[in-house]
Amino acid sequence: MPLAVYHILHIVGLILVFIGFGALLSSEGAKSSMKWHGTGLLLSLVSGFGMLAKMGIMGAMPVWVYIKLGLWLVLGVLPVLAKRRVVKPVVVVFVAAMIGAFMGYLGYLKPVW
Repeated sequence: MPLAVYHILHIVGLILVFIGFGALLSSEGAKSSMKWHGTGLLLSLVSGFGMLAKMGIMGAMPVWVYIKLGLWLVLGVLPVLAKRRVVKPVVVVFVAAMIGAFMGYLGYLKPVW
C-alpha cells in the first residue's frame, strides 16, 4: 500500500480514539467508548508500524517512535482510570488532548534527540 493510505488509516484510527474519549463524557457512553477507543488504538498502531516500514525505519527506530509508543500506552490506560473513577473523565479528556497534540508534534516534525 502507498504511504498515503497508511497515513490516512493512522489519522482515522486517532479520530476513533478521540471519539472514544468524547463518549466517556456521555452518561450512557462508557461501554461504547471502549469499543471506539480500542478499535482506534489498534488501527493507529497497525497503520503506524506500516508507515514506519514503508519509510524504511523499522530496523533502528528513532527515539521519537519509542516516545510515541509510550504515549500510545498511556492513551490506552486513560479510559480505565476514568471508568474506575480514579480520575475525572473531564481531566482524562484534557490530558488525552494534550498527549495527542504532543504525539502529532512528534509524528510530523520527527525531532532528533
